[in-house]
Amino acid sequence: MKCKKVERLLFRSFDELLKEEEKNELKKHLERCPFCQTKREEYQSILDALKEKDFPEPKPNFWERLQPKLKGRKKYDLWSLWKQWAIRAIPASMLLVILFAAAIILFTPPKKEELSESGDLLLRNLDPLQETTILLEEEKVEDKNMMLIFTALEEKNSTGRYLP
Repeated sequence: MKCKKVERLLFRSFDELLKEEEKNELKKHLERCPFCQTKREEYQSILDALKEKDFPEPKPNFWERLQPKLKGRKKYDLWSLWKQWAIRAIPASMLLVILFAAAIILFTPPKKEELSESGDLLLRNLDPLQETTILLEEEKVEDKNMMLIFTALEEKNSTGRYLP
């Protein structure tokens, strides 16, 4: 048994509120633990000193004056309890908001920029005007115009804008 539990049992033993099992456990622990034995002796000496002391009787109208004061005592107002709780909760909630915002900022993946087709070709060291030069080298003007129109329609991406 731990000494903290023994200390609680000691208090109850002075009031003779222990069960038989608890008395036996307390007795076994006190036989083995010198620290708890000294505690028991200290508590017992305090109790003996209090019993020997002759306390004065209260003044004649003490209880009659005390009862109205106890009844007139202000009960806890529910609003004041909530107000105290709210005042304590404000810094904690602000801290949570700041931590949440920091987590969103730190852990949001950066947006990937889409490269245009010409940018992609330049990144791969290719000529972005290669397809256009092939089209412009056609001999018939009508063929050039039709191929440029169809090429422009094919290059329309999902965002609705035309890529060069």
